[in-house]
Amino acid sequence: MNEKNKKNIVDVEGLTSNGQAFVSIDNTKVRVAGFLPGDKIELVIDDNFNVLDASLIEPSPDRVKPDCFFHGPCGGCDLLELSEKGRKKEKQLMIERAIARLPQNQNVFLQPFHPSREIIRYLPRVRLHQSRSYEERESGFLASENWPAPVPGGVVPVTACALITQPLNRRLVAARKILNQIPIMLESLTLMSSSAHNSDRVTGHAVLMKGKTARNCFNDLIKVMRSLNLKGLSIATSDGKVKEVIGPLNVTGLVAPEVDGGPYDAEPSFFVQGNVFQNPVLVRKIVELCKPEPGMRIIEGFAGAGNFTLALAAKGARVEAFESHPGAVRTGQRNIIRGGFAERVKLTEGDAIKEMIKCQALPDVLLLDPPRTGTPGIGRTLAKLLPQKIVCVFCDLEAFEKDAAAIIKSGYRLSEAAGFDLYPRTHHVELVCLFEKNQA
Repeated sequence: MNEKNKKNIVDVEGLTSNGQAFVSIDNTKVRVAGFLPGDKIELVIDDNFNVLDASLIEPSPDRVKPDCFFHGPCGGCDLLELSEKGRKKEKQLMIERAIARLPQNQNVFLQPFHPSREIIRYLPRVRLHQSRSYEERESGFLASENWPAPVPGGVVPVTACALITQPLNRRLVAARKILNQIPIMLESLTLMSSSAHNSDRVTGHAVLMKGKTARNCFNDLIKVMRSLNLKGLSIATSDGKVKEVIGPLNVTGLVAPEVDGGPYDAEPSFFVQGNVFQNPVLVRKIVELCKPEPGMRIIEGFAGAGNFTLALAAKGARVEAFESHPGAVRTGQRNIIRGGFAERVKLTEGDAIKEMIKCQALPDVLLLDPPRTGTPGIGRTLAKLLPQKIVCVFCDLEAFEKDAAAIIKSGYRLSEAAGFDLYPRTHHVELVCLFEKNQA
């Protein structure tokens, strides 16, 4: 064993942007899965700093006993063993480290982290899977890739989940039962509930496996609807195209929750913000940073069904919004009409990156809420549009670093940032940023 292969006793310094613990050895950051900030661990690495073995010597003072029987193989709440105080502290530190890695020295006003009012029953959607093995018929959540032991059928047979809203939680056992009874035909089944705590309205979206058709699976999916008391169900082929709709799909309260004219609709086939308690706070922050007023012109990319769009239009701004998901556009247009904003908002279906660059230059604000992959080519978009300021909502810190570097290179500075805990008990962080033009 050479010198570097000797055992190292180190303290875990923190978490990377994807939730992995890291330590520093010989001025090199080494990632090691399965540990928490403050843990003292024994670590063996090779000459290339690859982890050969790792074990816990002394637990972090912020470690707590997990309160979920399925924790581990499920992996959904990957920070469940870190106290709530420890989670909030570490998420703020994750943001600070990401900002510190930006290419220029930024004088950023970083707000204190915004924790969620509730850390359970906040998630209005859940995705279930069938086993791929007839010998191991089971349904539930996909097993964690980091779990060392084999999980029968690749899914965890959850009977309860603290994250999801009660209407969804009440349906878990029935969902597993019916999915185990019908043929293996689904890539996934997504259920979505309203934000109203006194509502039991739930709708669903089924994505079929490759080679399966809505016609061939129709009778079995009717059984699923009846067993779970779903008000509506959309059925899509493996490429994501909806081929059949049974009943009404809309649920309310998940889009622009505090905007007059609502409640506005969402459907289970497309993304909505994943925390019924935090989304109103997030929308208010976007309005605060955009500062909309009558006559202001805003270009919005990745608009969804109008979560931010409607709130900005309600203040009098004119919004040119773009969204690629056909269902989100259709629902968003219905929301725009319901709110009485048709004269102020134009929502266009299409790739936001390709469509925004066609817009007239010099908008007052460019608002972006990209997926985890970020906004490829953001530099080219800015060179064409030349917005006065940019407001971004990042759901991935690595995407933030990449996009922020390109925005800064384009002549803007990061002036304000705020972190939001949209997914308590997990490592995920939502980061809202304001970029302003450098003064000549």
